[in-house]
Amino acid sequence: MDTMQDGVTTNVDPIRRRLLAMGALSAIVLPTSALAATDEAALMKGVQSRLRQPEWLRGDFEQSKQVPGFKKPVVSRGDFVVARGRGVLWHTRTPFESELRLTRDEIRASQGGATAMRMDAQREPALRLVNEMMFALLGGDVGALSKLFVMDGELTGATAWKLDLRPRQASWLQVLQRLALSGDTHVRAVELVEAGGDITRIAFSNLRESAPEGGARLFD
Repeated sequence: MDTMQDGVTTNVDPIRRRLLAMGALSAIVLPTSALAATDEAALMKGVQSRLRQPEWLRGDFEQSKQVPGFKKPVVSRGDFVVARGRGVLWHTRTPFESELRLTRDEIRASQGGATAMRMDAQREPALRLVNEMMFALLGGDVGALSKLFVMDGELTGATAWKLDLRPRQASWLQVLQRLALSGDTHVRAVELVEAGGDITRIAFSNLRESAPEGGARLFD
């Protein structure tokens, strides 16, 4: 179904279905034993103690998406901004310029300065769940991630860590099989394995804890 958003016509149904499939609420929760829960809590505490959670975090990213049936992955590069309590700004520079902005209230995608898609999180309860996952992922909030995923992993050396996350809600397994994170004081790499076999890898670099030009106005 085509809809008009800020003067731009876009087909939002595929995007909506994908987001809601990822965030669909389900009463079926994957079981965990008391021992596993204790181990998971200790791992979460260990990783959390190594991660910094600054007011601002920005840097560069390289994303590689491997699709079954294709020999070469699709690679994109750009930069991002995470403002704690405000939102996430994901700016792809190559091969095509686009921008994805997430706040607690909405997800907005734009291209060429025009809004291509906007979804209201207040009207889509499941969309709020997707937002929570993205805020937690890019902000390194392990406590929030533990509410959404069953955790496994390890602490290595003085600062390094690895996490392997699997969705707690059975409905998410229809879209996402697992999520792997690694880092030190910040998340440095992400691997996302979808149920259909697509694998997305993201590497973060040039990280710095400072506000960009425009500051909080970027999320107005």
